[in-house]
Amino acid sequence: MPFDTEQNTLESGVLVIALSGTMTMGNQLQRFEWMIEELTKNNQNKIVFDMSKITYLDSSGIGVLVKCSALIRNSGGKLRLAGLNDRVLATLKLVGLDEVLPINPTMEEAISALTTGA
Repeated sequence: MPFDTEQNTLESGVLVIALSGTMTMGNQLQRFEWMIEELTKNNQNKIVFDMSKITYLDSSGIGVLVKCSALIRNSGGKLRLAGLNDRVLATLKLVGLDEVLPINPTMEEAISALTTGA
């Protein structure tokens, strides 16, 4: 399943980006990174990645998550990951990213964390 994204800005100003498919090496990941870069330049930097429909990610996907996190953080923003399935969560834990990237089990928790400043 190809990688795809869908954006939705909530009334709170939080931008939810629903990710779907597989996060594997390819042009689609590069375009995603460029999209995040543009969003941060426009001060859209309270972002939740809804990863509930990501079925797999490889080292390229992991690298893009790290890069996007840095772009958002360097713009003064915050990123939360939400809804990871067991396989994707296990992959992030294996490389220690669960200690670096804030992960919430649900979208509601991730949005709340961004709107309350947690």
